[in-house]
Amino acid sequence: MKNQTIEKKYRSHPNAVVKAERLTEKVGRKCDVDTSLMQDICIAVTEAVNNAVEHGNNLEPDKYVTLRFDCSMEKLKITVRDQGNGFDVASVDDPLTPENLTKPNGRGLLIVESLMDEVKIVPSAAGTVIVMVKNLVKKS
Repeated sequence: MKNQTIEKKYRSHPNAVVKAERLTEKVGRKCDVDTSLMQDICIAVTEAVNNAVEHGNNLEPDKYVTLRFDCSMEKLKITVRDQGNGFDVASVDDPLTPENLTKPNGRGLLIVESLMDEVKIVPSAAGTVIVMVKNLVKKS
């Protein structure tokens, strides 16, 4: 498989999450990603896109979420970009503390970080970018 890049923009609407999941599955097949990795990748992408739509863009339909896949033999790099105001990563509540365990939300970033091999979050006044990497080749 040669290197491939696929990019798509979605309006900030809850159905963007379903569309992003479908695209992720399609990219996985096109890039010949092992099926054992695809469930983790799909969950991470849907969490990141949901956060971008809901928290980044506040469901504003005139704003977009950009989803980009860069696939190589070694790794799948996924970038999710919103058009929100950014946020302070350090201010996100720890979902594992006792007072947060029963809250119905607040676990998205923890899920993404636990499923992917690398996660980088870059907030700015022009929006937040989440870069996720899944290694496709086992390191010995």
